[in-house]
Amino acid sequence: MIAPLLERAARRATLADAIEQSDETTLLEFAGGRPVRASASYSHGTALRVVAEGKVGNAGSAVEDPDDLVSRALASAQLGEVATITLPHPAPLPTVVTHMPRAASASLGDLTDLGHLVRDRLGGERVELGLSVERSVGMVRVANTAGLDAAYDVSLVSLTAEVSRMQEGRRLVVRAGLCGADLPALRDLELLVAMLRQRLGWAEREAEAKLGRQRVGFLPTALPPLLLSVEQALLGKAALHGGSPLARKRGTRAYSEQLTLVDDPLLDGRPGSRPLDDEGTASRRLPLVQAGEVAAFLYDLETAGRVGAMPTGHGRRTTFGKPQPACSNLVVEPGTATWDEVLGAVGDGLIIELLRPGTQTNVMGGTFALPAMLAWRVQGGAVTGLAPEVTVAGNVHDLLSRVVTVGADLTWVGSRAMPPLVLDGVSVF
Repeated sequence: MIAPLLERAARRATLADAIEQSDETTLLEFAGGRPVRASASYSHGTALRVVAEGKVGNAGSAVEDPDDLVSRALASAQLGEVATITLPHPAPLPTVVTHMPRAASASLGDLTDLGHLVRDRLGGERVELGLSVERSVGMVRVANTAGLDAAYDVSLVSLTAEVSRMQEGRRLVVRAGLCGADLPALRDLELLVAMLRQRLGWAEREAEAKLGRQRVGFLPTALPPLLLSVEQALLGKAALHGGSPLARKRGTRAYSEQLTLVDDPLLDGRPGSRPLDDEGTASRRLPLVQAGEVAAFLYDLETAGRVGAMPTGHGRRTTFGKPQPACSNLVVEPGTATWDEVLGAVGDGLIIELLRPGTQTNVMGGTFALPAMLAWRVQGGAVTGLAPEVTVAGNVHDLLSRVVTVGADLTWVGSRAMPPLVLDGVSVF
């Protein structure tokens, strides 16, 4: 209904834009090595933004009623903030793969086969195995009263495996997952299984953690709760309101020279890939931190208008929320260190596999104290066993200025690609 919606909005508002999104998801869950539950869901919604008398209003609906949606957006604008928004005009869009026909047409049997491939390869392990396979197929369409009207299809397949066993009176849980626009390749499934087996081997012994400030290696699965502080500090909205510790550091070094952070929505087949953002701005690769220097902030149309900056193509919106700046595919550029060199850089310390998120005392400021859900003791540059019941603490912005080494291997965790990082001065207790 996006065309009649904007036609009606143009009669009553200075400008308007809208996004229409649909999604059909199939979820298959396994227990005891066999499928036990299958479910399907469908969602469809349209979000409208208008500017009327200089004020912004937003409304969303899952029902196709353009007159009602326009009326509610205009009512929202009466109480909205004054803002300057310049809508993007039609322009050539970059090419990026967001949809794979093989994944989109995969049957329930095809998804079941994926789970069986993992199950069969872990059959010799004395563990409880939980698996889930999820396939989503959808469409995104963005249009505005400046003439833009663009759409793209999306497919996404995710596989999550969890192995667990009782050990020393505690339940050991190791997780791994794959996610992308296509069905996972056999090689990727083999690597996932090999990683799970390696971790189970490491866990056969427990090793007491050394306490105090020390070098700690963070594996890609442990980095998202830490990088959340950097992501939020790099939002143009946070810089605008003065809450970001990076607000006045653009063009200056804030972190180690070994750290380069890029947002890249043009990577084929990744969860955050897209040819344009949810406001119609064409996507582009954006270096955020270049060799430790703050290179850019993320802007949507509204925050860019408030500071007189160019939008970066990072507006994200849901059916019932206003647009907000957000990352697409966040990539920490890999270094050159092999796995043995990463362990050597840790020396006598810890490798953190998984952190329990959500307990940071000051997310944007970077202060954290997070229990480790899975951690490994390192001694003499080798993993010597499971380190139970440890908590790591520090300040993310400070620790990222003291990067010891960056691993060469990237691992995707959702829409984030990261290598192992070894940081100095992490508090362990």
